[in-house]
Amino acid sequence: MGACNRDSLQKAPFSSWFNPGFDQYNPDKKITDQLRNEKMENIRIKVFFGSWCGDSKREVPRFLKLLQSISFPDKKLELIGVGGSDTLYKQSPGHEEADMGIFRVPVFIIYRDGKEINRINEFPVVSLEKDLLDIIRNNPYQPNYSSHAIIRQWLQEEYLTNENTSIRGLAEQLRHQLSGEHELNSLGYLLLKQEKKTAALQIFRMNHLLYPESANTASSLGEGYLETGNDARAKDFLEKSLQLNKDPMAIKPVLELLYKIKEKELANEQRKRSN
Repeated sequence: MGACNRDSLQKAPFSSWFNPGFDQYNPDKKITDQLRNEKMENIRIKVFFGSWCGDSKREVPRFLKLLQSISFPDKKLELIGVGGSDTLYKQSPGHEEADMGIFRVPVFIIYRDGKEINRINEFPVVSLEKDLLDIIRNNPYQPNYSSHAIIRQWLQEEYLTNENTSIRGLAEQLRHQLSGEHELNSLGYLLLKQEKKTAALQIFRMNHLLYPESANTASSLGEGYLETGNDARAKDFLEKSLQLNKDPMAIKPVLELLYKIKEKELANEQRKRSN
């Protein structure tokens, strides 16, 4: 975890997955020839990955092999390992990930003159070579989970904590960007882990607006209200989740949250009686 380099990944225990992935990958020569002809003097790359993550184990060795094949200088590359026992909160010891919008790994962030121009999220859209070439050339390129770039901007501009923001309006902007309900749901829980509870609640609200018949989005919204102190609204959406639920295994965590609310209600009643 934290800042590292290729040499450290080529040693045990990481060598068991890094070395085969690096040695066996053959970058597309036609595209690497084009990359070598691009101006790279003002390009820097930052890579966030998890040594526990299957996508990282696959893509990071390949990406470093690609960079070696085009003679990209090591001094212009940063490798940062994140994660740990709680893989939802992708965190490094030095907190290099702070405010970077690292929602999934690996992520390959491309900078020109110190400014991010685009990123490859989790896996390439076409191939690592083609994606990198399109980014360097400023060709139209939409990374996987393109909603994350929009939400990262909203977080920076504090739209998700402004009480005047139209959550329905934001949700409509994301409608055609999402691969499914889990894309926003996992992001909402990440924000909860980061103690950004108001922003998390707004993400859960958007997700339920977009997927109103989902028991999962209803229970997450209920949990979001519970975390922000609105027990009445939490109860409404948790009960709605039970009504929508078709999966018996998913009922237990919803009931646990409802019991938590009930315990608080009973404690409040006892306080009132004692007064």
